[in-house]
Amino acid sequence: MAVRLGTIDIVVVVLYLALVMALGTMVKRRAARNVASYFLGERQLPWWALAMSGSSSYFDITGTMWIVSLFVVIGLKGFWVQWIWGFIIPVFYLAYMGKWIRRSGVMTGAEWMETRFGSGKAGELARASYTLYAVLTITAFLAYGATGMGKFGAVFLPFSEHVCAALILGVTGIYVVVGGFHGVVLVEIFQTIVLSAGAVLIAWLGFTHVSPEVLAAKVPAEWGSLMPRWEFSYLSGTEYQLFGALLLVWVVKGLLLSLSGPEQLYDFQRFLAAKNPRDAAKLGALWGIIHTVRWPMAMALAAMGIAGLAQQGDPEKVLPEVIQTMLPAGVRGVVLAALLSGFLATFNSTVNGGASYIVKDIYHKYLNPQATQRQLIYASYASSALLIVLGVSVGFAAGSINQMFIWIMGTLGAGVLLPNVLRWYWWRLNGWGYAVGTLSGMLLSLVQALVPYFSTLPLYVTFPAIALSVLVIAVATALLTAPTDPETLRMFYREVRPWGWWGHVARQVGPLTLPSTPGWDGATIVAGIPWLIALYFLPVYLVLHRFTEAALAGAVVAGLSVVLYFTWYRKLEQGETLEEDDPSVRSVRSDRSVRSTSA
Repeated sequence: MAVRLGTIDIVVVVLYLALVMALGTMVKRRAARNVASYFLGERQLPWWALAMSGSSSYFDITGTMWIVSLFVVIGLKGFWVQWIWGFIIPVFYLAYMGKWIRRSGVMTGAEWMETRFGSGKAGELARASYTLYAVLTITAFLAYGATGMGKFGAVFLPFSEHVCAALILGVTGIYVVVGGFHGVVLVEIFQTIVLSAGAVLIAWLGFTHVSPEVLAAKVPAEWGSLMPRWEFSYLSGTEYQLFGALLLVWVVKGLLLSLSGPEQLYDFQRFLAAKNPRDAAKLGALWGIIHTVRWPMAMALAAMGIAGLAQQGDPEKVLPEVIQTMLPAGVRGVVLAALLSGFLATFNSTVNGGASYIVKDIYHKYLNPQATQRQLIYASYASSALLIVLGVSVGFAAGSINQMFIWIMGTLGAGVLLPNVLRWYWWRLNGWGYAVGTLSGMLLSLVQALVPYFSTLPLYVTFPAIALSVLVIAVATALLTAPTDPETLRMFYREVRPWGWWGHVARQVGPLTLPSTPGWDGATIVAGIPWLIALYFLPVYLVLHRFTEAALAGAVVAGLSVVLYFTWYRKLEQGETLEEDDPSVRSVRSDRSVRSTSA
């Protein structure tokens, strides 16, 4: 296949990549100060920068190709599938989860396990199981990204999909390895600006180039409807035929995932890097707002593909084929730079987050506890490079983007979903219960993927089977073993102040100066979920020329914004301003710092 980019397109893309490489490597010296700087930016980064970084990290090319393919095949009902990865999770971040994470004061999600389950054998096993799952998940996501970048690059470059994946991930991995978290965030601020501008441009092109009449003539009548049915005849023979059963799984998975906090990716890292809990909550809100531009861009690409492509073979290639065949020179280069911003943002964060687990929770914890800061930095370089190689290698064996994503989020995710929920809300879950439950979940998910009979079962069978099995195993193991050390539970409760089934511990701790606020948090979630969904739908309806629905979505956003001002923002400013002056909070943080240093 010949190169299909014009000279001006190549110039734009090369200049963009050169600038990104320069930004990422210019902070090498600062990132190499110590491991806290490499992975958390020494907790001196502003909340809006972390929000821009986190939001753009969700905006990868591979995921966008998958979303576009869903919109092409099933129309607006493709939004229902987005529940599987918890696309409403920013509401939970802003309501309370961002604050809970930041209050723990650790460096990684695995290190957090010791603050919750203690430093004994049970806590160690919980931390180890979390780390194992984190590395497995991150490797799978890098493979997923490699699969998408291979398909994307092969449309424009004269190489096979595998060569394109290795080339793109290998070259862009250079600045990720040396730049650390400072490099990741600095580059992603720039990438968010480029990405947002490109997304708006694509949305405008879709709005101006595809009329509702042309689109309606080329899609089934159900395509433009959001209303689901239990079964769709025009999806016969596909995995989405029994749509209603899958929808139940997607929504339940999304809600539970949002309740469980960040999975073993890079989300934990953003909130741990915030200056204080108030900033962590605000970055959660901005995270969701910035992500809004993804949806009109994806719908515009889907609409242009349906209306303009003579043949649609692999729907996962509609995105690059639209760019290659339907955009003029110059504009094509700008759009490619914007989409590369999305890929690089996700790639940066995934590699940096994965390396933090390997270095902090494997190398430093078990292999070299006396490692110097220089040794830890070199280990960070090596871990980042290793993850990139593993991701590309596993990606060579992957089938489709959809296959990879559904397995990661649906099957593999089911293995830790309910233990991750219980760790926040139920005091009696101990390290043994968490570890045995998650290890069982990983084993079951691998059996599902590798055993031919189980690999053919639909998600609405495998997800509940794995999730409920893990729940029974985790709860039974916890109840059959000793509870977590009381002092660990009391310290965790005083510091994080979670709500849920913590009455036993709360009675031991006594009244807190700054108690949890489940009522206000719940009100924020009830108002925040429809607010965020309406915010996502508003520009999509504009792209489709459905102005009445867009106006209705705008009214919902405006009205619920007022509600959130009173239920969330005012409460946030009033409550969190007092936190740093609370003597009980300062005492707990001092105790935790001493314990962490001695460990």
